[in-house]
Amino acid sequence: MKTLLLFPMADGQTGPAIKHAFEKLGHIVSAVDAKLDWQRSYVASVEFKPDLVFCSRTKELADSVRQIKQTFRNAVICMWNVDTRYSIKEWMHLFPLIQAVDYHFVVESNLLGEWRKLNEKTYWLPQGLQDEVYDKPQEITEEDKRKYSCDVSFCGGVGGPHHGDRILFLEAIRQAGFKLNIWGSGGKPKIYNEEHNKQVAQAKINLCCSGWPKSEKCTSVRNYKILGAGGFALELHRKGIHEIFPSNVLDCYATSQGLIEKIQYWLSDEHEWERWQIAERGYRWVHENATYTHRMRIALKHMKGDLC
Repeated sequence: MKTLLLFPMADGQTGPAIKHAFEKLGHIVSAVDAKLDWQRSYVASVEFKPDLVFCSRTKELADSVRQIKQTFRNAVICMWNVDTRYSIKEWMHLFPLIQAVDYHFVVESNLLGEWRKLNEKTYWLPQGLQDEVYDKPQEITEEDKRKYSCDVSFCGGVGGPHHGDRILFLEAIRQAGFKLNIWGSGGKPKIYNEEHNKQVAQAKINLCCSGWPKSEKCTSVRNYKILGAGGFALELHRKGIHEIFPSNVLDCYATSQGLIEKIQYWLSDEHEWERWQIAERGYRWVHENATYTHRMRIALKHMKGDLC
């Protein structure tokens, strides 16, 4: 199958992960960077003649999608929004695109009823592991140990309007006296790829602390990266969490006090082996069940009635 991918590519994250997944599934893939070069989308489709167009939540793509549908009437066009909000009204700028595509995939489940009023072929599709990038580190040097070793590590932002609880949780960890490393905020650089794998491996506990806890069956891609690198993950509980991840591959907390108690429990010598076992189960599970290749199989299954 010929698949035209219209996704941000330069950041090396979701777009390249989807491209890699489709190629593993045997597709011929042509990619246009939907963030930097979205204007080329229609021209690229004429050159490539796709059977499937898989696009991101880039509002500027709406006109191109309509043109592609008019030119290639047998092509199936879908959009995947890999982010979440508490109301579809916050995505009003995407409504023309969502109505133009044949299929619409979202990473949260609580708004499916509302989304299906806009596009009846809306389905839940959680994020996954970019397994060609996130795995156990190839090497750990003494410098890596000095840089990344800690009790608790968190990689992510703390400045957004939905990060209030996250700030409180991180402050509670500091006040409890644990050695906490934060990356990607507070002046610390963001960490990706092999450096991410190293820091995960050197942290005893990796804090997921996904935002938008009221978005049911929805977590950050951070969870997959942590598990994929063999780390022990501690996530903020939300409804449906164990419909995404089995209960034996990570642990959850609900309050600041509960978080501190969990950290104390998992850092104790008597629970070190159990912590390692959970991390190993998470590593095996995510690589065997929740890569982007697995996600693309699910998406294709939803669309199989329309794909030639």
